[in-house]
Amino acid sequence: MFKRADDDTNPFVLFVRQTFRRHTGREYSELLTRGIDGNKGDINKNYPWAYLRLFALLISLYAVFLLIVRFTNNELFVPVANMLAAVCFNLPFLLFLYELYPERDLSCIGVCLAMLLGGAGAHVLAQVLYSLFSAPNAWLSAVYAGFFEELCKTASMIICIIVAKKHSPLSGFLFGAAVGCGFSVGEDMGYIFLQSNELPAINLTVMIQTGMMRGMSALCTHTLWTAMTGWAYCFFDRRLSNAVFYSVLLLSCGLHICWDLPLAPVPLGLVYAGCVTVGGCVGIVMLVTERNKVFARAEREQQGLFVEDSESLDKTMPEYWKHAGHLALVIGCFLMSLIAIIYCAVPFRETYGTQTFGDAAEFVYFMQDGRSFDYDADRQYSPAGVTDETVVEENGRPVLITQHVDGGDGVIYNYAYSATYDEVSDRYYYFRASDISVTIDGITYLREEIYDHGKLYASFFRVNSSVEVTGYNLDSDGGITIFIYDADFVRDWSEPRYVILFSLFAAIVAASAISYVALRIKAWRVKKCLTKIASSAK
Repeated sequence: MFKRADDDTNPFVLFVRQTFRRHTGREYSELLTRGIDGNKGDINKNYPWAYLRLFALLISLYAVFLLIVRFTNNELFVPVANMLAAVCFNLPFLLFLYELYPERDLSCIGVCLAMLLGGAGAHVLAQVLYSLFSAPNAWLSAVYAGFFEELCKTASMIICIIVAKKHSPLSGFLFGAAVGCGFSVGEDMGYIFLQSNELPAINLTVMIQTGMMRGMSALCTHTLWTAMTGWAYCFFDRRLSNAVFYSVLLLSCGLHICWDLPLAPVPLGLVYAGCVTVGGCVGIVMLVTERNKVFARAEREQQGLFVEDSESLDKTMPEYWKHAGHLALVIGCFLMSLIAIIYCAVPFRETYGTQTFGDAAEFVYFMQDGRSFDYDADRQYSPAGVTDETVVEENGRPVLITQHVDGGDGVIYNYAYSATYDEVSDRYYYFRASDISVTIDGITYLREEIYDHGKLYASFFRVNSSVEVTGYNLDSDGGITIFIYDADFVRDWSEPRYVILFSLFAAIVAASAISYVALRIKAWRVKKCLTKIASSAK
């Protein structure tokens, strides 16, 4: 089943060749049963290949469910799309690291359990800490997140390592990556949901942008940070008393804190670049160094370094052309999926338009149609300034009184109070019963409030009746974007962006279909030629 690796081949060329070559069912079986098939003594030097297939599959499924939501407006499928967005980068990255693990003593099942249970345990511990300690500002929130989450992931990772009884630095690296991946998936799903579900209708643009940004950052955040800590934990026998472990743990906390700092876009981008560089270099050095140690030990012990013994295909075999046809079809489907995701992400306005305001004051001015209201938010029940009262009685006694105060310029302020009669003191006590409303030209508007992370962002009356605002999206820099329903909108299929995307999609469909058919015909001709040669030989 195995043969010695060709060390003379260029590693990069071999990596690409092994990734895109035809893989047999036996190879899939070996990957899925690795660590439980009794061949634990073999050293794996296969180049990763399954991760790319998993990534293409998840991206294609993600595109399918986005299109369903886009064309049907059925929010039933939004949770599935959110889940696929959260896993389409995280899971392939974890599988990539698993394929790089050279010793065949860890199974996919064990790594998946560490991801599910370890990630969930880390979330539980982190939420306990967040409930006990609340950050007073955004800067301390970044510090709390960095320490709390990294410590909780590390604790969960240590438990996984102890239960699995795998203490090599590489296994620690892999278990740390699994726990970090599980934590990242849960967190990404939450962020995607919160940032895209602020509207009566799901904002696909925000959902896709958030999913893609957090997905790509998964390659250099939680998974990598916890993997680094896992390596450091297993580096020495005295695991909880070595300085390397705590140094790397502090490094992970520091990278996490820097990643969450509330900075302006430009400096934050520079910080991201620094975090990616530092974390990526440290992680790569750990992984490469430990892999080389395993290979060197195998050579000293005269244990061969092996790669999978695959079918040798060349252009004289029909299977070669069949595989080329399948590859062309898969690449075409992947590109079509990317076009579909871009189509769903680009805001063509459809039935919703947007308008952005720089701060809360501009937004309130727009919603109140240029009016400003001077009301007393703490007004107590008083006959002073009251032009009229509306009284609701029960059993002959008033229970709800609304006082109408003339605010001038045709504006009436309405203050509602509940009335309670005390028989001992023979007097009524009045308490504010509801929020303030204003009446303009016979139309009453209730006061509305928008909160941002628990703090009041804007308080306003929806006086502007020229637009139908259906939702809001708060920006990190203090701005706000409103979504306006346009009942008269008619989809314009000649819109340039539609035309470009549809043309690209059609071209990819045609190219992949033609390539597939042409290569299948080529395979049929080669097979027919081989059959003639065999017949002539007989």
